[in-house]
Amino acid sequence: MVDRFLVDEIHRTALGSSPLELLAAAAVKSTALSAEADALVDHFVAEARRTGCSWTEIGELLGVTKQAVRERFIDRVPTAGRERFLPRFQRCVAAARDLALQHGSVQVGPPHLLLAMSSNEGVAGVVLDRLGVTPDKLTTQLGSHLGVGPPGTGVPAESQDFIDTLRGATLFALERGHDYVGTEHALFVLATDPGGPMRRVLELLGVSSADIKRELASCLTIKPARRRRRRNPDCRCSFCGTSDPDHLTRGPGVAICSTCARVTVEAATV
Repeated sequence: MVDRFLVDEIHRTALGSSPLELLAAAAVKSTALSAEADALVDHFVAEARRTGCSWTEIGELLGVTKQAVRERFIDRVPTAGRERFLPRFQRCVAAARDLALQHGSVQVGPPHLLLAMSSNEGVAGVVLDRLGVTPDKLTTQLGSHLGVGPPGTGVPAESQDFIDTLRGATLFALERGHDYVGTEHALFVLATDPGGPMRRVLELLGVSSADIKRELASCLTIKPARRRRRRNPDCRCSFCGTSDPDHLTRGPGVAICSTCARVTVEAATV
């Protein structure tokens, strides 16, 4: 059913009153509303990604596949550049490319990144070692995920999953109020993705997402939310005694309602 408010708006804004002129105005309005609707969804997709929701979860909510939702939104979700990567994370990303070459993979992906992190001096490497996830165990468990061809040459392309992991790590870091991106952020993203294969690999090695979260808790402290001011239900206007909190302005030991404030201003201008 058409919104009467929109119909009335078209009649007010159309350049004329003929059917074609009204139709033209309606077409322009429809385009604007579609853009606003897309921007609204984009905003909340970005919010969901910043809070750690996976593309799988977002796709299920929107009724499409993980691949479809990622292709639609990946370039429209704002992320910071890789200049935020700590040196140890940059070395880890470079090591992942080297691993892809060594295993004959045409693309560097999350398996190479996870294996690189297990050998890295960063936080992720320490956490994985503490949980008993060694490079040898990971290599065995990952198997063909690392590649099955002879060692390659050149620079392997980055798979979409690899790019998504780096973007997710950046968004996760920003959400936590960190001005840097480290191996700890990437490990969190890989280990907590509900539909992610690296999470399953870790679980097969006896490490759950809860284990990862517990070990990373000290370095991924969530930025505290701003506390809202609580209204004092006993506060009343010092002049007329009204207690409506929506119309009160408070100061040290005194309060005044909007009605008394208006009367005061009017009296002062007479």
